[in-house]
Amino acid sequence: MRRVLILLMVAGVASAAVLIVTTRHAARQAAQLAEREAAWQAEKAELEAALARARERAREAAIASASPVPQQIPARLSPAEIIEKLQALKMSANTSRNLRQAVYWLEELTQAGSEAVPAIREFLARYEDLDLDTSWFQRSRDRLPPEFTLPPSLRFGLFDVLRQIGGPEAERVLADVLGATGRGVELAYVARLLQDMAPDKYRDQALAAARALLASTTTLNSASPLDRNHRDYLFSVLVMYGDTGFAAEAHAQLVRADSQIDRGALRYLFQTLGAQAVPIAAQTYQSPLLTNSAGKEPLARLALNFVGADAQANEFYERAINDPILTASHRKNLIEDLNQDGFADTRNLTARDLPLIENRIALIEALAPHALDPVNAAAFKEAYKDLINMRAKVTGVPPPVR
Repeated sequence: MRRVLILLMVAGVASAAVLIVTTRHAARQAAQLAEREAAWQAEKAELEAALARARERAREAAIASASPVPQQIPARLSPAEIIEKLQALKMSANTSRNLRQAVYWLEELTQAGSEAVPAIREFLARYEDLDLDTSWFQRSRDRLPPEFTLPPSLRFGLFDVLRQIGGPEAERVLADVLGATGRGVELAYVARLLQDMAPDKYRDQALAAARALLASTTTLNSASPLDRNHRDYLFSVLVMYGDTGFAAEAHAQLVRADSQIDRGALRYLFQTLGAQAVPIAAQTYQSPLLTNSAGKEPLARLALNFVGADAQANEFYERAINDPILTASHRKNLIEDLNQDGFADTRNLTARDLPLIENRIALIEALAPHALDPVNAAAFKEAYKDLINMRAKVTGVPPPVR
């Protein structure tokens, strides 16, 4: 019995010890959990605070973008300062970068409007210039394009700025150029600008300026490609206005000192007088100063435009194509081109072209049997074939089989 009691007591003490250990372990676990919970809550609070701060910054940014703080805009350069910028391109002209800058500053001048006119007038009065994009003039160009994508020179760029600004003051500056410039290319361009801005208002002034320069014996000494066809541009002003008042002078100037034809004068006579220029060409053809084919051929070509429609043209043309002074190549081309020169549009022939076609066919039938040489004979054959096909195209009747 005593032993049983002892065993019971030992078991109770052991149980109590286990209970104490378990309780302490549970307490430690509870403490650790509480510590982790506190740490999580602290971390959570910090994250929520960070999120709140981020949202606040986003809200402030949205408000700022909706109502931006005014920024100071740099002051625009004055027109005089812009022109100085343009002149500064002189040291390294004709580069792509300089062309872009030139276009930019010219546009800035245009945006300045009428305020830019006095500065432009002052610059133009100094007769300074800077070649920019002269690509159009690198080949022998005797006519100006309707407009330039890039200005060929600084002065041309300023002329166009004045055109865009418009108004009486801009017109007056351009009109001053008519009477002051000695360059045919400038006179032709400015005259056309003014004609577009104010039709016929400056007609007399432009014609007087062109005639004066054409009558001048002063030679334009310029290395610029823009001045390569100086006189051609002057004659183009007379043509633009349909002025025939310079015809006698142009006739007197047809033969140049180098025994060649002044093609600008010849074109002027052709475009303003039409068939009435044929007798002038025929008379000049006989000039003892014209001693070679290159000098005579342009005169015969003028007559070619009226062959089949004008008796004097027919007579002069027949004499020319049988002239042994003309080279075989020139005679060949003058004959073969019966199928093109004198027609308004060979690609769109109409019944109105039929009389000229028939007359030229008849002319070849009369002249071919008496051809000067095999070259002329072959050329007549080629032109005849083409004219027969042209007649068939107009009439709708197939050419006869030969």
